[in-house]
Amino acid sequence: MTIEVKQLVIKSSVTDNGGESQTTNESSIDLEAFKKELLAECKQIVAESLNKTRER
Repeated sequence: MTIEVKQLVIKSSVTDNGGESQTTNESSIDLEAFKKELLAECKQIVAESLNKTRER
């Protein structure tokens, strides 16, 4: 089975913090939120693909 991804949105931000790295807590919270959002979008795309396949 093939899955076609019609749209990929990548959000990013670039900051100049003088060479300092972000704190682990802050980046891990953002990473977890990103993972949840990405998983939800992937599930939606797969569900839509399965529905289209069943309709045919």
